[in-house]
Amino acid sequence: MTTSNFGFYFESAGLGAAQGAISPAEQFFEGSLAEVSLVRETAQNSIDARAGEAPVTMVFELAEMATADVPGMAGLRAHIDQVELQTRGSQGHAAMSKARATAGMDSIPVLRISDYGTKGLTGSESRNELNSPLSALTRGAGISADDGTRGGSFGIGSAVGPMASDMSTVLYTSMPLTRSEVVLAGYSSLATHRDSNGTWRVGDGFLTDLDLTDDFRYPRDPAPLGPFAQRTEPGTDTYILGYRKATLDPSLGHIKTAFLRNFLLAIHRGTLVVEGVTNSSSWRLDSATLADHVKEDAEATAFYRAINDPNPITKTSARLGKLSLYIDVDDSLQKTLHTITMRAPLMKIDTFRHTSIPMKYAAVLECSDEMGNQVLRALEPPQHNTWDSGRADNGKAVVAELKRFVLEGLKSRVKQQIGDQVEIKGLAKYLPVELPDSPAGQTGAGKPFAGPGTSTEASTVQGAEEAPVPAPPATRKTVRVSVRTPATNTGEQSTDKGKDSGGPGSRKGKGGNMAGEGQPGEGTSRISSGDVRFRSWSDASAGDLYLALTASEDITGDLQLVALGAGGRAEDDYKLPIAESAITTNGETTPLTHEGNVLSGLNLTANVTSQVRITLTSGHRYRLGIK
Repeated sequence: MTTSNFGFYFESAGLGAAQGAISPAEQFFEGSLAEVSLVRETAQNSIDARAGEAPVTMVFELAEMATADVPGMAGLRAHIDQVELQTRGSQGHAAMSKARATAGMDSIPVLRISDYGTKGLTGSESRNELNSPLSALTRGAGISADDGTRGGSFGIGSAVGPMASDMSTVLYTSMPLTRSEVVLAGYSSLATHRDSNGTWRVGDGFLTDLDLTDDFRYPRDPAPLGPFAQRTEPGTDTYILGYRKATLDPSLGHIKTAFLRNFLLAIHRGTLVVEGVTNSSSWRLDSATLADHVKEDAEATAFYRAINDPNPITKTSARLGKLSLYIDVDDSLQKTLHTITMRAPLMKIDTFRHTSIPMKYAAVLECSDEMGNQVLRALEPPQHNTWDSGRADNGKAVVAELKRFVLEGLKSRVKQQIGDQVEIKGLAKYLPVELPDSPAGQTGAGKPFAGPGTSTEASTVQGAEEAPVPAPPATRKTVRVSVRTPATNTGEQSTDKGKDSGGPGSRKGKGGNMAGEGQPGEGTSRISSGDVRFRSWSDASAGDLYLALTASEDITGDLQLVALGAGGRAEDDYKLPIAESAITTNGETTPLTHEGNVLSGLNLTANVTSQVRITLTSGHRYRLGIK
């Protein structure tokens, strides 16, 4: 491709309004982290352009690129220099100064965002086709190629690229599904300025054929840009020149967290795959790896447990179609995370807060039917971060119905899980013991001192302000204690460690290192009350019992249940009429075997709540404990 005729074109300003150094589109993303806005807007565009049933794959690649490899760079530098000079003393000049410094570097960090399994940017760049996807993304302001179901319904998503660029400039390459050629586009968002010839120019510049004065013509089939591989299949690449978060996020971990918090359900369902690639590391988010990656973020972990709710609450709405509510109740949460909402793109939109619910939980509301998707899309502002009831005539009724459905669902779960609650924390194992730091009888001494008075009036001041004598409490220190049981030497096998609670069961914790002889006992490990947080409740409709078990470390073993009588007294001799049981962890259900009151072969994952369902041969209800 010959690029000699291509460069960034800034239209003459004429008598139009002046454009400042602060883009009007920034108002739609104020207060948001750059990574969050970037992820939400680019992912929406990619999901909207999905070409078939295969998942959309997005690749975020961070690399260093020579500025000499940027098409039209010489002419663009001249415009940036003029903008920096002419915005001095005005708001937004710092950004233009940064753009000038970045453009003057020999190389810059570039973030390329690529999507695959998409349609690419179809249509023409001609000014006669303003609504084509190619024109809307690369030159549109408030223009959207809308088919009625898209997420990026305001066409402002293209603004986040320049906002994330220290050079306020982005490039695009795209291969449309209908053609085998690659088109190259570029956009620079600066400010109104005089060029070197004294002509006033607008702030928006576009990469086009400078010899064509009455229309746009973008380069076709360009050479690879810098170190990035050339596109060979349908889809679109966005190049953010001088990525402003490159130093703070060199491994693209912030990008990954933004996807975990905003597109968790899309990744879980297998409709979206995301990869991060840098010179030193890489990662991949898909339905198979998601369970491991959510462990890096407490919020993502909680909502991941929620979307794996084995018994979601569902309803068919006359105006919205199917509604689904996924709930995870977890006392270990630092605070309630409330209910996040989403529609067909499966992106987080709003957060419904119901402060009257007496439990810590994370919940997900899904309304992804085509009918509901269109209704809810009309209620969203440009940020796509809330359902605003005032944006449509029936908005109040729609939002009220959704909030009522969520509240009723949460209340039903409270009735199930809070009614009969037993929490066993192993106090003897975990509580600290306080020991005196000095011999008995020797404690800190002192007494309050009331001085002659003060002229300062305050409810917290008594006596004089000068040289008060403090009255400190006794000096103590806190230590933790633990109990270790050594191996015995009564067996025939030489050992360095005593067996944890019996036979071949396993617990991934540290054992002792005391020499001795012995051998493991018969049977499997027993999960004790100190090993788990435990809650039980009954399903009145089915007559089944449910247990919620959360371990602080990975544990495999048997669980002995005990029926609780009056006052919580354990009925050790009572045999529960268990017919069958199963355990569900992260959405996967496994049948359990039992003998008497002992459930065998439980596998508990650290900090993951597992649910055990017990079917009884009788219709009685029981309160349960762990022996």
